[in-house]
Amino acid sequence: MPAAAASVRQARRIARAWCRYCRVPEGLIDSVLLIVSEMCANAILHGRSDSIGVRAWLPSFGVLRIEVTDYTPSQPPAVQAPSADSENGRGLFLVDAVAADAGGNWGFTADGTRAWCTLPLPTKASYQRPAAPEPDHSFSARGSQASTRDPASFHAHP
Repeated sequence: MPAAAASVRQARRIARAWCRYCRVPEGLIDSVLLIVSEMCANAILHGRSDSIGVRAWLPSFGVLRIEVTDYTPSQPPAVQAPSADSENGRGLFLVDAVAADAGGNWGFTADGTRAWCTLPLPTKASYQRPAAPEPDHSFSARGSQASTRDPASFHAHP
C-alpha cells in the first residue's frame, strides 16, 4: 500500500472485512482495527519507504497475528507515555495497552522493519476457522483477485 494517510483507512476496511469473514468475535474487532490503524500510522510517519505492507493471519487455532512492514531498517522504537496535553506520541502506547488488555503481545523485528502483534482468540466451540471454498484462496488489498494464500489471512501490500 502507498505510505500515505489514506492507506490507514484502507487497511482498516480490509481488516474489518477479514475479521468478519474469519468470525473474529465482535468485541475483538475494534482492538484489531485500532492496532492496525496505529501500526500503519507509525509506519507511514516514521518509515522512509514509499510503501507499507499489512498482513494478518491465524497462525494457529486461537491466535491472530498482525504485521505492518515499513521496509525501513531502524532502531525499534520504545513506548513512551505521552503527557495529557500532547497531540502526538500515543500510537505505540495504545497498541501496548490494547494488546495487554486483550491478553496479547507485540513488538518489532530486530531490524525495526516490521511491527507485529498477536492476540488470543476465544477457544469456544462456537468459534471456528472458516471453511475455504478452495484450499488456497485469500484476499488482497489489490482487489478481489484470488491468490495462493490461506483464506484465514489477508495481505495489503504494494
